[in-house]
Amino acid sequence: MVVFLLVLLLLASSSASVVARIGSETIKRDEFYSSFQSYWREILHLPINRATTFDVQNFLVELVRARIIQQEARRMGVSLRSAEVEEYIERNIGTKNLSPVALEFIRTELLINKIVDSLVGNVEVNENQIIAYYYLNLRDFKMPAQVKLERFVAESLDGANEAHYRLSKGIEFLEDIKGLKRGEAIWYSIHALPELLRNQLSPYQPGALSKPIQTEAGYVMFRVVGRRNEGIIPLEEAKPMVRSKLIKEKKQEVLKEWLERTLKRYRVEFYFSQL
Repeated sequence: MVVFLLVLLLLASSSASVVARIGSETIKRDEFYSSFQSYWREILHLPINRATTFDVQNFLVELVRARIIQQEARRMGVSLRSAEVEEYIERNIGTKNLSPVALEFIRTELLINKIVDSLVGNVEVNENQIIAYYYLNLRDFKMPAQVKLERFVAESLDGANEAHYRLSKGIEFLEDIKGLKRGEAIWYSIHALPELLRNQLSPYQPGALSKPIQTEAGYVMFRVVGRRNEGIIPLEEAKPMVRSKLIKEKKQEVLKEWLERTLKRYRVEFYFSQL
């Protein structure tokens, strides 16, 4: 009798530690909270004491969704190469010091992209669709005053100072400066620029150059290569943006329909009371 009661207690304790089930797979409370805390600190960069009950429950739903997508990707034969994940991290995040939960969500998003691409194929967007979208949504193309900045990153202060001297004298040859990288020019909203850059680059005439700024990545300088006033982006300039947006919307529609069909094939149970 004592042994039987002990087994029941162990089963009850085991069941109480489960916060979700996906078919035969379970997510335990300890595993869940370890993942949640890593996600909250590492991806959202927020103190854990600011998390609400809704935040916790929503994360559990997203975690279950990620697990289902991973299972479905395996069933479909969709996989990722390590190089693909590393390239994404290097291009979009920078640091490789990521927790397992961050890597799991990154892998899930990359798998989603592959799954959608396999379902959609080549999405065709014609010229008439682009023009119609542009004129029906003109307010979306109203932009604030912007400045186009070219970025230079040097490993050392000496290298940064040498690059600054040459650029200030109109000398474009920088290839012999060790550890210097030249980035692609990007448009920035003037109002969104840090005050330090606004003070150094104003009135944003082409060629204006900031002083070297020390960062974790090295010493960074910015040079003004263009400026545009507040107004509506011209149609020809907006076309690539519209095309990208329409393709993305089409893929989102396909993804939503696919997820709805897929989730119906899985038996999912949430135990929010155990959180």
